[in-house]
Amino acid sequence: MAPAVNVNALTILRDLGEELRRIREAAGFTQKGAAAALTSRRIRCSQNKISYLERGDRWPDEDLLEAMFRLFKVADLKQAEIKATIKAGRSIEKPWWDDPEIRTVLDGKGWEYFGLEDAAHTLTAHSGNYPHGLLQTPGYIRAIVEWGQRYESAERREVFIRSRLARKAVLERNHPLVLRTYMLEAALRAEVGGPDVMREQLAGLRHAAALPNVVLRVIPDKAGAAAVEGSPFSILEFPGQENRAVVHHEMAISGTFTDEAAEVRRARRKFADLDDVALDPTDSIHLIEEIEKSL
Repeated sequence: MAPAVNVNALTILRDLGEELRRIREAAGFTQKGAAAALTSRRIRCSQNKISYLERGDRWPDEDLLEAMFRLFKVADLKQAEIKATIKAGRSIEKPWWDDPEIRTVLDGKGWEYFGLEDAAHTLTAHSGNYPHGLLQTPGYIRAIVEWGQRYESAERREVFIRSRLARKAVLERNHPLVLRTYMLEAALRAEVGGPDVMREQLAGLRHAAALPNVVLRVIPDKAGAAAVEGSPFSILEFPGQENRAVVHHEMAISGTFTDEAAEVRRARRKFADLDDVALDPTDSIHLIEEIEKSL
């Protein structure tokens, strides 16, 4: 129940909700029954409120929490543990993607992905025809947005760029995210934004690859069919044995998530196949340097 080093307030809220659900079920109450019992004790509570708490949508107020402890007969040690978790969670600032301005740009799946990315300790990703979003430079991001979102308002485009740049903090924070990323050679050769922007982007990739928590591998054009398999997908892994890995498939507008064991195994096999055809990290950097010099 104690938060791991890399989790944020949203993750703590989610874990707290799951713990409250387990406690309620162990005490033999349904959500409806618990709400009725609490109401009979003059605690304002509804089934919806319990549902919100167990989904991790909100923190429990002190009176309700104490009433739940009494109703469910929670041991003193567990009470202290839960209170410490809540105190730790409340002390964490809201994540950057909770900014109302950013919420106007991102859908619910976007928020969910950024929460998972922030909570993960390892991210293994194939970004296809683009450098991974965590490794994109400001000029590159702007060039992509000016093309892909040219019919959106200038304000919306700026907010998207700001959100893309904010993500990068996970790579250089305390206990940074470990990123293992694959990309097609085409991602390095397409002159997105022109030669100057691409030189900056390629230099940015070299800088990122020098970080101890980043492994960058390029799938060369000579890799055959693998060199045109560009659909982005990733595996996110989290602290704690109870937290299952999640597979994310990126789509044009949003994305899909699953933690089904079969899908995780399938994604791991695909990365194992990519290991067989991708350049090693050293040769990947050499290729980046060659392309950079040619611009």
